Amino acid sequence: MGEKGSALIDFTEAAYDLGPEPQEWLSKLLQAGAPAIDHGLGVLALTCTRPPNGASLVIDQVHAVSPPDDLAERFMRLQREMPPSLLWLLSRPTMPMTLSEAAGDDLEAFRLIMRHFDFAKDGLGMSAFDPNGRGVYLIAPLPKVTTLSDKSRERWQMLAAHFGAGQRLRRALRDGAREPKTDLPHGAEAVINPKNFQVTDAQGPAKSRAAISALREAALQVDRARGRMRESDPEKALELWKALVRGRWSTVDWFDSDGRRFVLGLPNAPNVSDPRGLTEREVQVVAYVLFGQTNKLIGYNLGLSQGRVSTLLRSAMRKHGVQTRTQLVSKLRDFGSITED
Repeated sequence: MGEKGSALIDFTEAAYDLGPEPQEWLSKLLQAGAPAIDHGLGVLALTCTRPPNGASLVIDQVHAVSPPDDLAERFMRLQREMPPSLLWLLSRPTMPMTLSEAAGDDLEAFRLIMRHFDFAKDGLGMSAFDPNGRGVYLIAPLPKVTTLSDKSRERWQMLAAHFGAGQRLRRALRDGAREPKTDLPHGAEAVINPKNFQVTDAQGPAKSRAAISALREAALQVDRARGRMRESDPEKALELWKALVRGRWSTVDWFDSDGRRFVLGLPNAPNVSDPRGLTEREVQVVAYVLFGQTNKLIGYNLGLSQGRVSTLLRSAMRKHGVQTRTQLVSKLRDFGSITED
């Protein structure tokens, strides 16, 4: 599954573009990433909430690009006809995989799905859900039954991280879910000049020397990813552009009244808590562990080093009285064990 040109970075840029109206964002996002994610049979994306305890998905918005014209309608029919237990299983937050991989030995489930996508042989599913169940899902029909390589799966997970972070950011700004705690644009906590990567204003948690250094470095890495590297080495560019900075900020373009571009450090952390004494970063790491992610990809989602992820995970395991990652997953198997603030 080869990517074409700069589409990986085009998709990532579009995820954080605050310009489009809410009903236009999915469309522009899919159009930007189509050369990388559309395998000639169209692509479908939706924003939704995955309630606890096996309840049906609550879909907010659905958009499809490329043929067939009724791709979105086909998905909605599938959702109505699929047993809730099966839909719950297949929509669970997990690593990107094809529908044939997700169905496993359940051939009847796979056939049920593909009856609605009879123009394809398989499909790629890519999801990004926060621990509170809100998130996004993308499906790209495939012309043949496919097993993803480890490298390809990791690449899709990186895209999913930005897909989810961008949607979370837009949702918070749109709904006023998080009251701005600063007087900077959009409630930002840092403003960065992209000409010299100096932080020109910082408030709240962004004022510390470590935070300023991390935000500067992140803005510089994003700038490199968006430059010539997006064409010459798009996979490396994608690796450079982490989804968050220190588990808290997304970096987003902002233009002042004179048209000058600045980079904002906007608070955009998954809003979760744990009643058993985990810190904010520990509970974030644990949430992604429950989603089956590796330490490398957890670090990518949160903008933390793998060493820092390992330290936080060990601390969380100690607080929960377990010694292994498997024991932690088993103890916190219930998705509701990590809940929204």
